[in-house]
Amino acid sequence: MNGYVLRKGDLLCTNQGVGLVTKATQKYIYYFFKGHVCKTTKQSVWQYNDINNRPFQIKYGNMSRRRKKRTMRTLDLHGIRHEKAEEKIRQFLNFVELPCDIITGDSSKMKNIVSMVVDEYGWGCYEKDDWNMGTLVVVEE
Repeated sequence: MNGYVLRKGDLLCTNQGVGLVTKATQKYIYYFFKGHVCKTTKQSVWQYNDINNRPFQIKYGNMSRRRKKRTMRTLDLHGIRHEKAEEKIRQFLNFVELPCDIITGDSSKMKNIVSMVVDEYGWGCYEKDDWNMGTLVVVEE
């Protein structure tokens, strides 16, 4: 899980083409894509980056004084064995700022593992939506 704060001049690469970041505000990323200036939320950019099953990549320009991106991050546990999930969750929670999302899928065993680790940190978690019960939101209590 890597990722740095986006700046002007970075590239957003997909299988549809490449977008050049032209401006980054507190909530939005503006980028030049196929002859048009487009806008998307930073949260959606980081979700696409963190969820590995999407063909999306960020290419960074100048790396001087660049900070790691710690907010609006998502951990996707699809394809992770239950035995290895606990360590992966701990590595993620040591890095990220709350609130954050952890995608568990429909596995009640995986949800229990996440809840157990989150409880050890003294935090809480809840299901994101009634229609999306495979994502847990981790928050400070």
